[in-house]
Amino acid sequence: MEGRQVIVLASGTGSPESAAYPSGTIAVQSYETATRRKHIVSFKGRTYSASTPLEGPWSLVVFDPARRRFASLLPSIRVELVGGVDLKAIAETLDAVDITVFDSLGFAYVDLPNGLHPADAVDRVRNLNGAPRAAMRLRRPRIEWR
Repeated sequence: MEGRQVIVLASGTGSPESAAYPSGTIAVQSYETATRRKHIVSFKGRTYSASTPLEGPWSLVVFDPARRRFASLLPSIRVELVGGVDLKAIAETLDAVDITVFDSLGFAYVDLPNGLHPADAVDRVRNLNGAPRAAMRLRRPRIEWR
């Protein structure tokens, strides 16, 4: 994820999991209620929780251990335009909805089809010839005016 390590949380029901992280072990549990998905993360003696819709653009979430908070994923990924990246091959592999290229900035945004998780899309892109660099994109926090 663009230079930071994040923990991708289940987008379906899942059993408790733990993941090794450089500064400690993270225990993760996700479960569904009738209308929401609940995520509970235990890290360094503290417990963090989040609730997301079962489906839709706000249902995909990660936990950022460095910032100790949850963040929603955008339904697109960022691909670095280095080493002759074949955007056509990426579009075909992902069945991309659209690609927005920022040549002067050296990257492109690839809009994903419904049902394709950004983490899966990043893995697929990295397995292509030349191992293109790709990363998930996080939604920016909403601004709270005071």
